[in-house]
Amino acid sequence: MKRVLVTGASGFIGRALLPVLADRGFEIHGVARSTQPAMSGVSWHAADLLTEAGRAHALSASRPTHLVHLAWEARPGRYREDPVNRLWAEASIDLLSRARACGVNRIFGIGSCLEYGPQTAPCEERTSQCRPTTLYGRAKLATAEAFLAAGAAWGRVFVPFGPHEPEARLIPSLIRSLHAGQHFDCSHGGQLRDVVYVDDLAQMIAAVLDSEFTAVVNLASGAPRSLRSVIEHVAGLLDATHLVRFGAVDATGVDAEPILAADVCRLRGVAAAVPVIGFEEGAARTLAWWNDRLPGRG
Repeated sequence: MKRVLVTGASGFIGRALLPVLADRGFEIHGVARSTQPAMSGVSWHAADLLTEAGRAHALSASRPTHLVHLAWEARPGRYREDPVNRLWAEASIDLLSRARACGVNRIFGIGSCLEYGPQTAPCEERTSQCRPTTLYGRAKLATAEAFLAAGAAWGRVFVPFGPHEPEARLIPSLIRSLHAGQHFDCSHGGQLRDVVYVDDLAQMIAAVLDSEFTAVVNLASGAPRSLRSVIEHVAGLLDATHLVRFGAVDATGVDAEPILAADVCRLRGVAAAVPVIGFEEGAARTLAWWNDRLPGRG
């Protein structure tokens, strides 16, 4: 029996991951602090993973053979420099130690492209020097080093989008504004980003977990595109490109970096057979999801 414990299971990525793991024959146990979406076949465990008691309870209640660690501070506008990142690093490393002591066979920690810091070319796991400029990136990188030293796998997620994405992020903000007939002010949009549809990301995570891979792997599409092209495509689906005002705001910090893209050769070696939805279809599905939840245009 493959029994997986997924931390952060009620979050944006976690929600997409659970059904993919079920399709792969996993018995699924999800950890959530409070919110627990209704999903058949998922056993939920309420636990605060920032406490020793919460971490011990999650492991003892689920008795997992596999662990996917997604839980972390991720709220837009605060996660990059929130001091709680340090607590999450400490909690994650302790969870790793406890999982190993409990005999968990496969551990996959989920990190971030922000561990890399500024780059001039697509990030490559073996050769790109990590120089994170945010507290979030530094805390994730420190956690990655502990996971890798313990023989676990570590995935660096690039720029996911899709259903259940927090409203304050780029694509949900764009859709909500244009759906309401409001202008959308943004930067020049020339920045290159590797955007990946969340269901594709879930397939990648599940494939790596279900393998024997133990190293760092980029979790991305491998097809970077400009933010301008992303915004124009979504706005075009809404027939609202006239409402977008490029250059109306200045990009600062990480958002101003000219490129944040991934080399995915290593990923393709592990997850070559996973299905791919891609950006265009993912954007259409994301818009349909939001259309079901937003009021009609006034």
